[in-house]
Amino acid sequence: MKVLRRALASAIALTTLIPLRASAAALDPLPHNAQTALVRMYLDALRDARYDAAFRLLDSAERAYYRDADNLRSMYAADSYRVIAFTLLGARGDETRGRVYFARETARFRDHAHETDLTVTATVPVGVVAESAGWRVKDPGHPWRAFAARISARANGIDITVKKLSFFARRIEVVLTFANTGANVVTILPYGKSVLRDAAGHPYRLIETRDWSLTDRVLFEGLRLPPNARYTGTLAFACEPIADLPRSFALTVAPLLVDGTDAPFEIRVDAIAADAAAAR
Repeated sequence: MKVLRRALASAIALTTLIPLRASAAALDPLPHNAQTALVRMYLDALRDARYDAAFRLLDSAERAYYRDADNLRSMYAADSYRVIAFTLLGARGDETRGRVYFARETARFRDHAHETDLTVTATVPVGVVAESAGWRVKDPGHPWRAFAARISARANGIDITVKKLSFFARRIEVVLTFANTGANVVTILPYGKSVLRDAAGHPYRLIETRDWSLTDRVLFEGLRLPPNARYTGTLAFACEPIADLPRSFALTVAPLLVDGTDAPFEIRVDAIAADAAAAR
């Protein structure tokens, strides 16, 4: 069963990249069974923001990953993400191995880059696996905890604002915006010496890879930011599994270089809070 769950998780992750027209053509009709009823219950709970109910429908591995319903809720709260409506399009699989369902989902969310609320419609996969003589939902790929933040720091005309922290099993992702309020072009090279530290001073190092789902390509290659321009990106820091405790972080971004000068500088954003109160 562990092998099946890993395979299903991989299938769900891969199918998120398949365009609707390509994937829908190969889907099986929706079966009228307990699996379909379970997926509807799960999506109904998300639409109604009943995250405690959604949490109870997850399989044991997913519940262990999130740890509690409040952490599941935090993931949606961090982006002000709210499912408005959904339609099940079809599925793949069977009643022996489990199924992956595909839902056409409309949702509202907060666009952190532009500080505005948007509505999006997309096709999302939801898995169903056998567990304890019944069926449970498998919905991988999300952070187990996430928090919105609005903490800023400035140096040499560059403002850095941390917008969100997301915690995965072995990485912490930070969404941040760079804004150039000065008169000169500034080159930002955060993959040089940037580091995230927790309140105890423990450092978390940047993940540098050419997997652009983990590494921000623009920031990796170097961002030249002209006056009055801004850029919102993501930095991912490697970590071991961490305890679910109230905590705060400090982010140091370096190096940055003003055109026409020789000495690089850094910006440190302190007191980035990530506690349970932010998710409620």
